[in-house]
Amino acid sequence: MRWIVVIIPAVIVLLVGYTVWPIFDLYRIALAVETRNLVALQEMVDFPSLRVSLIKQINDAYRKQSDKSQRSVGVGVGVVQISRPELLLDLLGRGSVSTDPSLRSSLAAPFASSSFGSPWQIWLNSDYSGRTFYVTVPVHSPSDQRFQIRLRLLHWRWKLLALDLPESTKAHLVEVLVLDHQPKHPAH
Repeated sequence: MRWIVVIIPAVIVLLVGYTVWPIFDLYRIALAVETRNLVALQEMVDFPSLRVSLIKQINDAYRKQSDKSQRSVGVGVGVVQISRPELLLDLLGRGSVSTDPSLRSSLAAPFASSSFGSPWQIWLNSDYSGRTFYVTVPVHSPSDQRFQIRLRLLHWRWKLLALDLPESTKAHLVEVLVLDHQPKHPAH
């Protein structure tokens, strides 16, 4: 009988801890993005997986916009650029990699302080799948303007594994990263 009194509260504490743990690490990632702390981010982000996720989305969006199945020089330049940590920080914290403030103002950012709302709202917008935690942000935006953040428990740490971009952000990235770097053909 005594063991039941000990085991039930222990299981409850473990479940609460498992529920809160990725949300806590999500806020830690947001703080590192906000302070542009690359050292802290390297511990909390699986950069190779994140880059692959973003590059695939940029390439797919480019193909849809240009009706081309082949990669162009612009896609290659965009892929190289999005791999730079400073641009990843801009994308995560500002929602844009553009230096033009007018382009950035209309886009949402996945790790901006206004994107999360309260921990309760984050929990309501989240989903657990074993050792993977999904959350959609900004919590107050329509669903077609939300990012889906994917964290995975790796080596007893929750790490940012992938970021699914809304269509408006994909179009923006294609415009900024790819189309701006297309080879310019002189007019004859």
